[in-house]
Amino acid sequence: MNIARIIFVAFVVFILQVTAIGRLGIAGCFPDLMIILLVALVLERGPVVAVIIGFLLGFLQDLGNASFLGMNALAKSIVAYGVSRLGGGLLPENVLYKGLIVFAACLADDIVVLPIVNSFSPGDIVVSFFRYSLLSALYSALLGIAIYALLELLTRRVVRRGGGY
Repeated sequence: MNIARIIFVAFVVFILQVTAIGRLGIAGCFPDLMIILLVALVLERGPVVAVIIGFLLGFLQDLGNASFLGMNALAKSIVAYGVSRLGGGLLPENVLYKGLIVFAACLADDIVVLPIVNSFSPGDIVVSFFRYSLLSALYSALLGIAIYALLELLTRRVVRRGGGY
């Protein structure tokens, strides 16, 4: 995927995250499309490229909420590094495993973000984690599985009977 296409997709996902995802909440929890995109982009890349992609996606997300500028850039960079190092090459090419990676990435992202958002209050951090983060990570993972399965169906090449595509 070339850089122009990645930038276009990132902006489209960001706009969807800011506008449409607010209507898809379940019990106050919302999926994180940026994490789903992050996992898709960095899973098969090296750690340096992954951190750069994570930083740029996080910074784009920070532009939507300037009160904590830099928080998402830091969190997405850390998550991208972890996904690149631990997820790339270790797991089979399966949408369920990608969903598991999205689940873990969402939890890791929230572990970085929650202390900052909750002013380092341990009680608020624990309550927010168990009240919102787990369900949001599960929601993101399920949506990620659906998106990855759809993309797999759309990009699958069908071999014709005569041997061509």
